[in-house]
Amino acid sequence: MKSIYKIIVFTTFLINSSFLLSQSKNLDAENKWFLGGDFGIQMSGIKNEDFVEYNYSQMIRLFGGKWINPKIGMQIGYQGRYFNTIEDNDKHFYNFYFLEGVLNFKNLVSNQKEYERFYDLMFHAGLGLFQNRYYGNSSIHYVLGVANNFSLSKKTKIKLDIGAIVGWDIYQGDDDILPNLSIGLNYLF
Repeated sequence: MKSIYKIIVFTTFLINSSFLLSQSKNLDAENKWFLGGDFGIQMSGIKNEDFVEYNYSQMIRLFGGKWINPKIGMQIGYQGRYFNTIEDNDKHFYNFYFLEGVLNFKNLVSNQKEYERFYDLMFHAGLGLFQNRYYGNSSIHYVLGVANNFSLSKKTKIKLDIGAIVGWDIYQGDDDILPNLSIGLNYLF
């Protein structure tokens, strides 16, 4: 029940903040929709014993969103396939559907136009529905990360992302984390 309450509060906060921010600034040509995807590695846990070869697995993420203003955006997405654990040799298949707020830190501290820069630093955080197909259950977990975007052109960026899904009972019955490192592309339109 606490998870549902957190989702309602978080979603209400995002909607209200988005509305206020969009009304407080005159939206210009730099505000864009975006689509992207990344591919990378993930592991279960961050303790010393978790850093073993068989604990790593592949990860894919697909996302899309809209910049509300040059500093703040929202995105929805999917992350998944499976993760490994140090407890067994099974592939723990999952689907994770998320909603995040995105902060363009470079636009927050610099007046330089985004398309004039080679590098942007983005922070993203939110909530998502984690469908654990291995255990046959679903739960709400947090997602957070830092994305480093490097411009290939005005509309295309290479993305290097460090992130994690954080929550209770993802794989071992207490506080769990699925950290990941990925590389991908963002397309602005």
